[in-house]
Amino acid sequence: MKVKKLVRTTAMTGVTLMAMGTSPLAHAESPSSTGKAVAYAAGCPGDGRIARNHTCTSLSSGALFHQKYTNDKASTSYKKTGGSGISARLGFNRAGVTKWSGWFSQGGGTTKSYSWSGVTYCASTVGLLEVKGQQTYQTPLASCTS
Repeated sequence: MKVKKLVRTTAMTGVTLMAMGTSPLAHAESPSSTGKAVAYAAGCPGDGRIARNHTCTSLSSGALFHQKYTNDKASTSYKKTGGSGISARLGFNRAGVTKWSGWFSQGGGTTKSYSWSGVTYCASTVGLLEVKGQQTYQTPLASCTS
């Protein structure tokens, strides 16, 4: 049973990433002890899975979270625990279609969140953070089966 679930999750991740196009997305985790402290402080477990439909990615200055709710809403948030200020926007991708928040500025010790309606609970989605002058970061795939 676990092997089937792993194969299905891996296949869905590949399909989702392929559908997102050729722009590179980064899934960042810091192997340093400082990175582990940041991830713990930001509340992101090592495997990036908090609960069903709730995922996260540890970044060098915080953590990116993505969650879906049974009322067809989804949210992406970035908890910035340190580092210099950034200009960024939050988003999510479902089957190759990306939705974005507006651009915002964010300093250390703050959390920014954005929510969207009309996102089917069991649709597989990926949370996104685009930082101006850097790159786009993503969470692991959020789905109702994992």
